[in-house]
Amino acid sequence: MRRFARLGLPLLVLAAIIVGAFLLVQNKRQELAKAPEYGGDPRPVTVTDAEKGHLRLTRDYLAVVEPESEANIASRVRAVVGEVRVDEGDAVSQGDVLVRLDSAETRHRLKEVRARIREARAELSGNRATIRALEESWQYWRDERERDRTLAAKGSLSQSRAEKTAQKAAEVRGNLESAREKSQAIQSRIQSLVQQKEAVQTQLGYYILKSPISGVVAERQVDPGDMASPSRTLLRVQTADRLKLAFDVPQQDLPRVQQGQNCTFSVNGHERNASISLMHPSLNKARMMRAEVQLQNRAERGLDPGMYVPVSVVLDTLREATLVPRSSLIPSPEGQKHVFSVKQGRLEPHPVEVLGTSGDRAAVSGIDPGVSVVENTFLGWARLSSGEKVEAVR
Repeated sequence: MRRFARLGLPLLVLAAIIVGAFLLVQNKRQELAKAPEYGGDPRPVTVTDAEKGHLRLTRDYLAVVEPESEANIASRVRAVVGEVRVDEGDAVSQGDVLVRLDSAETRHRLKEVRARIREARAELSGNRATIRALEESWQYWRDERERDRTLAAKGSLSQSRAEKTAQKAAEVRGNLESAREKSQAIQSRIQSLVQQKEAVQTQLGYYILKSPISGVVAERQVDPGDMASPSRTLLRVQTADRLKLAFDVPQQDLPRVQQGQNCTFSVNGHERNASISLMHPSLNKARMMRAEVQLQNRAERGLDPGMYVPVSVVLDTLREATLVPRSSLIPSPEGQKHVFSVKQGRLEPHPVEVLGTSGDRAAVSGIDPGVSVVENTFLGWARLSSGEKVEAVR
């Protein structure tokens, strides 16, 4: 004690420390005495029987509901919008006029071309009359030329007179050939004008925008007086009676997800079956491939374009397999899976091989159907051990 006194430690403080330590040890011993010993009251655990059945292996995706067909209505020409005949929600049929553009300038150009065609045809008609007259004149002078040549050869007509007749015949023939060439030129001009007229008429059709499909106007982005152009969508029309589901499949899933595979989705709590009707031929920028599921009809009344719907693609079906809850699988440090069964009131571990999982079920080998397996949460496994006494609760 003298040694502690020399160190400056008060005797009273030292005594308090010793007493406190003694009391702490006593309290700990009392707590340990109250703890249940191994083999005491059994721990209650939830169990369920392993079952024999089929397990459908699926891959889940999030699909968006889209119309079977959709058309973005835009103009091929730049023009002022004169009339919009529909509004959002209106039902339209294929070929219905939706928008009319101001086509006054194009109609004026068409009128000019038609006038030039009429003029050219009138000119052609007059030239053809000239040709007929020249043909008759050519026949006359050709006969005169032959007659005068014969008379001149016999000495009954002077040579100069015969030459004048021949010159006149040549002049008439030249005029005839010229008139024929003029008719060909006029015909070529008329043909060119007709082509211009057809092109203008085709262009005039661009000023009347019709619906390419039957459906419903889903969106209207134009009013009279707006400027239409090829780069601007004026209306969006969607089919009203047919829908499809579209979703993106990651590149790593493509070996197992193919066109024609069955899939399931839910509408108003009811499961529907369908199949992948189309896989696009190339990946998008995110290295994913677009898949589409064509819905047969709109009996899926709970679906509307733009909705998101979970879709499960069926990859395979394990038949006559032993099925256990996924929550019964215990991971081991070696990476193998185990399940606990209850045998004579105690836990017994069983190594199992997981053949596949879907939802909250797992198909395994290494345990027989009918065996009671323990269900638990991930954290709950840390409190269970092999051979522990338990009470099975269903």
